[in-house]
Amino acid sequence: MFPPFLLRVFYPKDRRDSLSVQYDVAIIGAGADGLAAAMLLARAGRRVVVLERAPHAGGRCVTSEFSPGFLASPYADTLATPPPSLLPLLGLSGLIEDFAPVGADIARRRGRALARVLEAALAPAPRGLWQRLKAQLLAGDARPWPGADWADQSIAGLRAHAGQNDWRTALAGRATDPDLSGSALTLFAAPQSRVSRGGLGTVGAALQARALRAGAELRFGQEVAEILLARGGACGLALGDGTRLEAGAVISTLDLKRTFLGLFRWSDLPPAMLRAAGAWRMGGGRARLLLALEAPPSFTKPFFVPGGEDARRQFRHGVLPDQPPLLADPVSVRDPSLAPAGKAVVTLTLSAIPMRLFDGDWTQEKREALLARALARLSCLNLPPLRAAATIVPPDMEDALGLTGGDLDGGELAPDQMLGFRPGARTNVPGLYLAGPSSAAGPLGLGVAGLAAALALMTDLSAQPSIERVR
Repeated sequence: MFPPFLLRVFYPKDRRDSLSVQYDVAIIGAGADGLAAAMLLARAGRRVVVLERAPHAGGRCVTSEFSPGFLASPYADTLATPPPSLLPLLGLSGLIEDFAPVGADIARRRGRALARVLEAALAPAPRGLWQRLKAQLLAGDARPWPGADWADQSIAGLRAHAGQNDWRTALAGRATDPDLSGSALTLFAAPQSRVSRGGLGTVGAALQARALRAGAELRFGQEVAEILLARGGACGLALGDGTRLEAGAVISTLDLKRTFLGLFRWSDLPPAMLRAAGAWRMGGGRARLLLALEAPPSFTKPFFVPGGEDARRQFRHGVLPDQPPLLADPVSVRDPSLAPAGKAVVTLTLSAIPMRLFDGDWTQEKREALLARALARLSCLNLPPLRAAATIVPPDMEDALGLTGGDLDGGELAPDQMLGFRPGARTNVPGLYLAGPSSAAGPLGLGVAGLAAALALMTDLSAQPSIERVR
């Protein structure tokens, strides 16, 4: 937290008068990463506030009632499993179960990648031009490009399975179509888990309870409009209602584009930083259909239906695909609490769905057309009568979660945007830390990016001179 004498320098008097509350850390977003960071920092004795524009916590880890008595998780049915050693810390022990585990070799590679991320978070940030140059020079050319081992393994694994007729279902039933997930690299990003009862909202509630018990303050219905700067460093937040919060540091769980291009005045950031953020490629192209059925379906396990030959071309031209790829999951078969007795809930996850259509906005008519085309792809299953359906398209995800283009992955998961090529917890703006899906830890497990940002922040705070020495 900034000492009072620094506030006189950092803020003009009219801005100081509008600062009503002081915090050590302000966190943008109460999803899994924000709650994980808040829990760890609050347990360390820091005064933490979490700002969430939605009326509830959880982010994508929520469960909603989309028709009376019918429940589902709107944005996903599974989550990237955190390493088992971190589950007790997050308060998730016993809540989740493996859905698509990975092999031992991939698990080791993932563990090494995560270890590198956390090691970087626990290492003090280099200070000064010479320190940065020294670190680069000593690294030499011996190190492979970040993520090379994972890329090689992903390509080898894809080739090994490509000759099998059931190679998609062979990988533990996970939807492994490159169009659906963004890249073949995502096949091995992390094992997938699901919640045995209550949908992903159970995970969100557990993380929220953990953060509150630690002493973090959660504010809902609070949209952040701007990250405030003083002498080039983050020093607080301006909210949509005009309130300004002073904070010694800021953690953003939003994606890279939304953080740097949406929460700063462009004149405040160097042109190179703006160009880097603008060049970050978003993936997206995902929609979710929640189906309330009058009876259980004939299938009991998730299965994948490949897209038509023209699906990707239509997607690139902003056209609604005739035959979009989809993953069907009878979620209420494994979790009967999601549907009334004798009824069922099935979710459909579609890919190659444009964020913006060439002929205008997403209207109700277009949503109904998407539902009809998806159901037509399942006509051979003779689904039970449909009682109700909810259609969630990319603009809905963008509005609800604050993610650019509704991209849950925080950017295209391609070789040049994976692992070490993603930004670490520290940013080039002093006092600002990145904990969202775009960060290096984002694809490695639920809440891991939040833990990495909290560790980096605590490391930097411990390395700072005391107030007495500054004076």
